[in-house]
Amino acid sequence: MESLSNIIVATKTNGKILQEKRLSIPTKTTRNSSVKVKRTSRPSINQNRIRQSTVHVQKVPRPSSNKVHAQDINSLSNNQKNISGLANDHKNRSLSMGDQNKTHDAFVHMQQVQLQVHPQRHQPQQLQQVQAQAHQQRVTSTTAATFSSCNSLRWNQTGQIVAGTTSGSNANQLKNPSCLYIDNNNTLYICDHDNNRIQKWIQGAITGVTVAGDSTGTQGSTSTLLKTPIDLTFDTNGFMYVVDNGNNRVQRFASGSSTGTTVAGTTASTNALTDLKQPTAIDVDNNSNLYILDMGNTRLVEWAQNATSGTLLISSSTLNNDYDILLAPNSSNQIYISDQGAHALYLWTFGASTPSMTLQPVNDSHNTLNNQMGMVLDPYGNLYVADRDNDRVVVYCANSTVGIVVAEDNNSVPSLKKPVALAFDSDLNLYLLSTNNGQVVKLPRI
Repeated sequence: MESLSNIIVATKTNGKILQEKRLSIPTKTTRNSSVKVKRTSRPSINQNRIRQSTVHVQKVPRPSSNKVHAQDINSLSNNQKNISGLANDHKNRSLSMGDQNKTHDAFVHMQQVQLQVHPQRHQPQQLQQVQAQAHQQRVTSTTAATFSSCNSLRWNQTGQIVAGTTSGSNANQLKNPSCLYIDNNNTLYICDHDNNRIQKWIQGAITGVTVAGDSTGTQGSTSTLLKTPIDLTFDTNGFMYVVDNGNNRVQRFASGSSTGTTVAGTTASTNALTDLKQPTAIDVDNNSNLYILDMGNTRLVEWAQNATSGTLLISSSTLNNDYDILLAPNSSNQIYISDQGAHALYLWTFGASTPSMTLQPVNDSHNTLNNQMGMVLDPYGNLYVADRDNDRVVVYCANSTVGIVVAEDNNSVPSLKKPVALAFDSDLNLYLLSTNNGQVVKLPRI
């Protein structure tokens, strides 16, 4: 059947219409014809096919190198806000496919930046890659809530002893241990505080090997001796840094060497920036800059490589009974501080006189922390703390200020009482260092 269609022809000069003509031309149409709209589908995150209209997804840019730039940090901050907002209403509605992809890209970007900022203390690089891949395989929901991983992480409450027997000074014993670190090979490094030594414990071993300090527990201030070591960490080059609390210094040990080099502080204990006074915690960035909690001077200082004095980052009377520090993964100028005396965790910006955030509430009958001590971050930015006098482990999920109990002592065997330090291995099994019996207990992930 034919019909007439009108076409208007306009003549334009310099953007103005000078003349219009209306033309009528015959066209053919088919009765009962229909227009088919092509619909596309793409797999959801759990690989189920979802019918969905075509969408345009704006990809979140990824870092072009291993170096973290300011724009990456800003992008991460915005991405975290987006993820948090999406998670808040996931119970009431499903995300559109565009939101799913944006959220997924933002989460992956967040992981990349987090792991780049601080790979050694948070998790070794090889460990991070394994954990990130394992996490991707476990994602089964299309909502943003799964991306936090906080709700899906569980550990068996019946643990197994992997280091230590009873309190003592033999090679198979620990005495008032204070710190725990796990390397790429799942080897444990333990600050054997009262035995003045650092013990290396290979997986499956029944005894430890002394890698710093005297194996018999002799204390001293020479390059081969320690006095009440309280914390340690490793840099990306494999150097071990030990906070030699009783000697007011930080000692650096090359791999395989038991002779230390003083890289921060002296044997003096003044408030000069060349000295430290009862330092209690340490962290290190990718450039091997050291961040030291100088508790006796109520301050946080940074020591660059080969520096002869520190740079003041935070000075506050609040820092008079603090136990541990962790560089924040989503910032270049913030740090987590475990304030044992105030029963709180702080997120503190360098140069500020007060913390920008305080973490203290816990969603439990014991609704606050109690003399909490060591901290650790998982690959997803969730913060775990050893809540010592509540005999439990509490996690503060990324972007949350209320803690969740993930492990606690219920007269269990082995005991989980008095945890002071935490660590993860390559399978994200959780390790607790207990001062109650001088043991390290492994809680398998389930």
